[in-house]
Amino acid sequence: MNEPVSDQHIADKLKQECGIVDWRTLKPHYERDAVIIVREGLDIIDAGVQIAADNSDTVGRWIADEALVKPTSKQAGSWERRNPNFRSVVIAPFVLIQMLSH
Repeated sequence: MNEPVSDQHIADKLKQECGIVDWRTLKPHYERDAVIIVREGLDIIDAGVQIAADNSDTVGRWIADEALVKPTSKQAGSWERRNPNFRSVVIAPFVLIQMLSH
């Protein structure tokens, strides 16, 4: 029988998988509506853990507070021109991204 996976185990795994990618790498995921922006101030790993754990109360609150949002076509157009880098982590089927501080 499988043991439940702890939030800490998920966090450790996501920390190992978190990386830096450019817009051109993310664009196919945006085109299939799978990219979610994690706003500054919310830890991308914490967001990933809560999504992976299907914690609908916390995730719903973040969505309502616009701490988790889908990119707009205007943002995508800007990123297309500039090809910025993002911190990212995959929580299938989604790709969480966070703008890197400049």
